[in-house]
Amino acid sequence: MQYKPEIFCEQFPLVKYFVCHLTYYRELHHKYREIEPKSTFWTFTIDAHLVRAVIYWCMVFGSEGCNPTHWKHLSEGNVDYLRKSFRQSLFRYTNFTPSTWDTYWREMVNFRNEYVAHRELNYNKPIPYLDPALEVAYVYDGWIRDIISPDVLEEPPLKESVAELQRSIKPLVTELLTKTKQYENT
Repeated sequence: MQYKPEIFCEQFPLVKYFVCHLTYYRELHHKYREIEPKSTFWTFTIDAHLVRAVIYWCMVFGSEGCNPTHWKHLSEGNVDYLRKSFRQSLFRYTNFTPSTWDTYWREMVNFRNEYVAHRELNYNKPIPYLDPALEVAYVYDGWIRDIISPDVLEEPPLKESVAELQRSIKPLVTELLTKTKQYENT
């Protein structure tokens, strides 16, 4: 299939940034709750990773009209094929149905619009559950490798990258939060 390399070269890194920020957010959040330092620095850092993850996800999977990096913009002529193939992959490899996908998509976009990018007064909705967003990123990773074929993406699948990232940051996060806690007690 013909695709726009200039879109792909912007789009794929955004999906990768999403999974990285989500991984940082989760590991920091988990260890912060475990170690319990009283630190506004870490609170703001954790929050920043969360909102960056949502922003990056929405750049590729959110509203297509204003995002030139949206996955549907990958091809000029065959948007119907893109839409169909992506949705088929999404429904095959996740628990999404067309209805649950639309509901989840709206939840993510609304969270971005009402809390992350803009701030609704008295916003009190919960943070969307982000495992489905991660699953969408994993589906995209497999799907995009098929779309760009015969071109090849010379890096490991995102699932492998996330696993390696988790392994590499766990000791660092633990050390930094432990030192923060120790510093408080001096």
